[in-house]
Amino acid sequence: MSILTKAEFRTQTRGYRLHIERDLLDDICIVRTWFGLHSKRGGYKRDVYSNFEQAFKIYRQLIARRLRHGYTQLPVCE
Repeated sequence: MSILTKAEFRTQTRGYRLHIERDLLDDICIVRTWFGLHSKRGGYKRDVYSNFEQAFKIYRQLIARRLRHGYTQLPVCE
């Protein structure tokens, strides 16, 4: 698996990670992970797309949604 792009967001109580990756079958996937900063609650979701352009369009929409919902985007650490 190789991560093509990623973003991370936080509020006072929640965290959210989002990345686009190429899986072992060479499919393009968006992986979303959410979690509580002070609890063990959380989950993840993986969506498969036919091409990078389609996945990147959804990725940008998800970033805009997180920002509208009060999350702060953290700098990406490599």
